[in-house]
Amino acid sequence: MKIQMRMSKLFQKTLLGVIFLFTVIFITISFFSGWNLYRNLAEEYKSKGMAIASSIASSSAETILTLDSATIQAMIDQFLDIEGVAYVFVIDSTGEIISHTFTPAIPSEIKQIAHTHKSGIKDVYIEGMGNFLDIVSPITEGSIGYVHVGMNKTIITQKMWLVLSRQLTLLLLIFLLSVTLAYFMVNKISQPLNKLTEYAKKLLTHDFDAKVDINSKDEIGLLAQTMQSMANNINEVFDRYEFALKDAVLELQDTLAYLTTIIDNMADGLIVVDKDGIVSHVNPAASEMFGKQEFEMVGKNIKILDPELDKLVNKSLIKEEVVSTEINLVDGRVGKAVAKSIKKEYFSEESEAKGLLGSVILIRDITQEKEIDRLKTEFITVVSHELRTPLTSILGFVEIINKKFNDTIISQLNLADEKILKVANKINKNLNIILSEGERITSLIDNILDISKLESGQIYWKFEETSIQEIIINAYKALSSLFEQRGLPCYIEIQPNLPPITVDKERIIQVVINLLSNAIKFTEKGYVKCKASLNGKEVLVSVEDTGIGIPESEKDKIFEKFKQVGDLIRSKPKGTGLGLAISKQIIEAHGGKIWVESEVGKGSTFYFTISLENRGK
Repeated sequence: MKIQMRMSKLFQKTLLGVIFLFTVIFITISFFSGWNLYRNLAEEYKSKGMAIASSIASSSAETILTLDSATIQAMIDQFLDIEGVAYVFVIDSTGEIISHTFTPAIPSEIKQIAHTHKSGIKDVYIEGMGNFLDIVSPITEGSIGYVHVGMNKTIITQKMWLVLSRQLTLLLLIFLLSVTLAYFMVNKISQPLNKLTEYAKKLLTHDFDAKVDINSKDEIGLLAQTMQSMANNINEVFDRYEFALKDAVLELQDTLAYLTTIIDNMADGLIVVDKDGIVSHVNPAASEMFGKQEFEMVGKNIKILDPELDKLVNKSLIKEEVVSTEINLVDGRVGKAVAKSIKKEYFSEESEAKGLLGSVILIRDITQEKEIDRLKTEFITVVSHELRTPLTSILGFVEIINKKFNDTIISQLNLADEKILKVANKINKNLNIILSEGERITSLIDNILDISKLESGQIYWKFEETSIQEIIINAYKALSSLFEQRGLPCYIEIQPNLPPITVDKERIIQVVINLLSNAIKFTEKGYVKCKASLNGKEVLVSVEDTGIGIPESEKDKIFEKFKQVGDLIRSKPKGTGLGLAISKQIIEAHGGKIWVESEVGKGSTFYFTISLENRGK
């Protein structure tokens, strides 16, 4: 039934096409045939009427002069037997009808025509008789009278429609024959097409074992063979992929189970949120850290756990980098949360795009570490203060001893004695070493106290509006004697009209002093250059030297505590190794960044930025 329905639709379309084509042909042929036929018949009737009228006019002049109406009547009556002649009448020069063929009476329209129409051919209508061509021929140029012959136009129309009806019958027969031929042709084509359609539907339902029974040698048969071959190939490919997919699913299930086990047994808390901040997954450790069950967290906004987590997620989505913060956990514990955005990347030949799915947050309980750090800070602070007091006394007494030795004792010695001179120099040198090392220990204690205060957040910041030029000049003045001792020139380049900055002035001077002193320390020859310029909404400061440089592997480590380039390059490092760590803490506390660019043997350039929008903590 379905095949018959589809065949009927194809047949209907073909039939409609044939009907439309034959309709156009029929209308065209009918129009031109009817028009030509009507024109030819009209011309024939005109010629015939004119011949009859001329014949009567040329032979009736004497008869009219003798007023022999009977002879005229007999002459015109014989022309009524000619096809198409409807009437004949003769009038004299006064317009009176002498003879006519009208029965039983002359129509009134004829009387009017007799008086008005005296030459040529005219279309007339006679009530009760129809349309006619009235053809006039004068007798001796009209001096005697006129002959009127009426040719029946109705016969012309009848003949035209008779011919057209025969043409229509012939075209109808041709149409029926064409439809019959089209039916058999369409049926011959539609049957294999219907089989191909059914076969294609089976392939669509993945029935690749189905067969199609078409053995013709034409294009449809070739298409059927190609589809059968393609189905066999697809079936083989599907079988291979089905086995591969099963293996992949099993492997994926094992991997998922393995990862789930790892996540559920992690000591650190794990939370996954979407881009709207809605929690989609938590592990048991995270549930324990916040004192909530999994169902109390999943599907809820991250804000319910800690507002800082919501800020952390937003920051990770904006920056698309690893960000961290400290948060409060249950029972007064403290955690460190690290967040990273989750990206979905996809590529095509036309475009390249990526989307953010959310963030993953890893939380570690750092309560014990915080407590240890607090105790360490307290210990360092107490020890540093305890060391500073006796150290100050020691340095004071050493300075007094050194002064008394140089001012009093040396003057009483016999320096001409080589042994006494040698001992005096030795004592003076040792006293200077004690002073130098004491000052180094004092600097170390000061730096340790600074770094402890910075890390613990106990440092007091005194923000004020100042200029970067004043800061750099003050830092240079503090180190000018060192530049002179080393014989190094220091170039200062400050962009004119730099806007003021709001900073802790003494702390930023401390940063510049640290960078300049490091440049002096590790530069044997060349120069040191300090520059300041506007960089968008920041002031960029750089300290460049032509010293020994920093290996690539050490660039990130030099900002750690107690790390120095001299540990690897020089046999005896100078300083405490805390200067850059303290500088990093100070700059980051001002919302800026500090970094280094360097090449071994060619020198280093340290950079730091201060935001113009910084308004203090």
